[in-house]
Amino acid sequence: MKACIERLRRAKAAGLPLIFVPLHRSHFYYILVTFTLYLTGVRLPLVAAGDNMRIPFFGWFLRGCGAFYIRRRIDGSEYHGDPVYKSALRAYILNSLSAKNNLEFFIEGGRTRTGKPQPPKAGILSVIMDAYLDGTIDDALLVPVTLNYDKLVDGNFAREQLGRAKQMETFWSALRGIWRTLHTDHGSIRVDFCQPSSLKELVTSFQKYNHLKSPISPPLSLSPANNNASLATHLDRQILFNHSHSSLYGADVSTEHKMMVEAIARHLVYDAAKATALMSTNVVSYVLLTEFRRGCSLQALAQRVTSRAARLCAAGRDLGYSGEPGHVVRHALDMLGTSLVLVTSRGAAPRASIPAALELAYYCNTVVAHYAPQAIVATALESIIRQPGADPDVVRHSTLMQASLELCVILSQEFILTAPCQRTEELITDTIGAMIADETISSIEPAAGLQEQQWSRRLAQTLDFDEEEERDRTDTIKYRVNHTPEAIAERRRLILTIRPLLEAYSATCRCLASGVQKEVVKNTLDYLTDEYSHNRMVYGEAVSTDAIRNCMRVLKQWNVIDVYSEGRNRLIRICSPYDDPPSLQAVCQNVYKFNMDTPLLAETA
Repeated sequence: MKACIERLRRAKAAGLPLIFVPLHRSHFYYILVTFTLYLTGVRLPLVAAGDNMRIPFFGWFLRGCGAFYIRRRIDGSEYHGDPVYKSALRAYILNSLSAKNNLEFFIEGGRTRTGKPQPPKAGILSVIMDAYLDGTIDDALLVPVTLNYDKLVDGNFAREQLGRAKQMETFWSALRGIWRTLHTDHGSIRVDFCQPSSLKELVTSFQKYNHLKSPISPPLSLSPANNNASLATHLDRQILFNHSHSSLYGADVSTEHKMMVEAIARHLVYDAAKATALMSTNVVSYVLLTEFRRGCSLQALAQRVTSRAARLCAAGRDLGYSGEPGHVVRHALDMLGTSLVLVTSRGAAPRASIPAALELAYYCNTVVAHYAPQAIVATALESIIRQPGADPDVVRHSTLMQASLELCVILSQEFILTAPCQRTEELITDTIGAMIADETISSIEPAAGLQEQQWSRRLAQTLDFDEEEERDRTDTIKYRVNHTPEAIAERRRLILTIRPLLEAYSATCRCLASGVQKEVVKNTLDYLTDEYSHNRMVYGEAVSTDAIRNCMRVLKQWNVIDVYSEGRNRLIRICSPYDDPPSLQAVCQNVYKFNMDTPLLAETA
C-alpha cells in the first residue's frame, strides 16, 4: 500500500488531471476509493455514477462525495439518439478536465456478475481522448484501480445468473444493504492503485503496434479457411474492432480512432486485473472447484492451497493474506460460509446446488482469469489428442497453436488475455514454454530451438519482414505429452478451469433457435439445469446467463445469428447457410470439440 500511495503522490506532483479507472465489483467502491484518496491527500475526483444510484438520501450523499449521474444507456433505450444529452455530458466532462479536476469512472460499466473482469465500455474514455486530441488538456494520467474483499459486500448475483430480472436499487434496498454490511464480517479489503499511465504516451504507443494496422478482415470464424496464419494475423485487431462500439462516438469518428480508444481501455482493464490482490477466499474456491470438487480433508486442502498460493506468487501475483496454512483455510471457509462449502470433521466439499456453485465460482473466477491462457492451451491440447486416430503422445507446435487460437476466438468475450501491445500468438507461445518448464509437456526438439523461433519471429514483426517463413519453420517443432501423475493432475486442473464455460457454450449452440432472445436464454438455462439435476453435468456454475449471452455475442460476430430489436423485444434469427458461411452446424461442431469427453475428468463425474 505504501508503494501505491507514493505513486499517487508522484502523479499528483505532475500537475496533470488524474483519471481513476476502477474495476467494478461493488457499489461500495464509490465510497472506498474516495475515502482512500482523501486519506492520501489527493484531490478528490468527480465520479461518474449510473443514474440507478440516484435514490433518495443515498443519491444526495454520493453527490456530496463528488458523484455526477449519467444515463446507463444512451443508445438502444428511450433516449436513443439523444444528441442534446450526449453533447451536455461531453461538455461537462471536457470542462471538468480543462479545470484540472480529477475524474473517476467505472470502465466496465456495471458491476461484474461473474467475478471476472468485464470487457470495457469505452464511452467516457473516448471523451477524455477527444479532450487530449483537440488540445483541451495537454495530457492526463490514467490510474487503474482495483479492490478485492474476503467476502462479497453486495451479496451474490446467482439470482441474475439464473435468468431472473435485476432488482433495481431503491431507498429501502440501499438501507438493507448498508445494515447488512455494517453487521457482517467481510474480512480484509485491499485497495490497489496501479502505475499511472500517460494518455499521451499510450496514444503514441498505439500508433507503433504494427500488428493492429492490418486491414479489417471478415468476421473471424472457425471455418477451415481460417488457418493458423490467418487467425494469428487478424485475431488481435478483430477483437478490438468487435468491441469498439460506443454510444458517445460521433458519426464522423474513424475506425482507427475507435480501435485506439478500445485498445487503451482494454489495457487499463488488463493492468487492473493483473494487479488485483488475491484473497484467501479466491484461492480456496479455485482449489475446491478445480481440484477437490468432490471434497477433501482439511489437511489436504491446506496443503494444496499453500502450494497454489506459492505458484501464484512465483507468477507475480500479489496475495492479500498471510498466515499459517490451516488458519488461512479456516478463515476462508468461515468467510465463504456453510451455504457454499460443507465443512465436517472429515473435511470440506462444495455444496451441490446451482446457486452455491455460482456464488463459489464468483470467488474462484479471480484466479480463473489468471490461469485462462494456460487453461486454453491445455484444453486445446486435450481436444487434439482425443480426436479419433490422433497420436495421444505427440503433438505438433503448429497444430497446438492453431487449436489454441481457435479457442481464444471462442472465449474472446470471457477474458482479456493480453494487453493490446502483445500478440495473442506470442502469449500462446510463452504459455507453451511455461508448460514445458512445469513438465506438463516436453519438447522433442531442444528448448533452445523454440526460443530461437520466438526470437526470430519477433524480430520479423519489428522489422516488418514476411512472417510466413518463420511460421512454417515451427512445423518441425513437436511436443511429447507427459503422463506422469503430476502432469496428468496439472492438465486436469487447467481443463477444469474453463470447462464450465465450454459446457455453457455447447448448451447454447444446442438450444439456439430463431425467436425471442429472452426465451432462447431461458430454454438454455432449463437445459443446463436438467443436465445438472440428472448428473449428466457436474458444473452448477455453467448455468449462467452471462456465459449464454457471451456465446450469442460470438455467434453474432461470426454472422451465424442475427440479433435485432422489434418493439420491446430482442429477437434472434439463425442465418441461412446461404447468407454468409459458415453454417451454425459447422461452427457448433468446432465449439463441441473443445468440450470433449476425456478420461481426465472421470474423477469429477
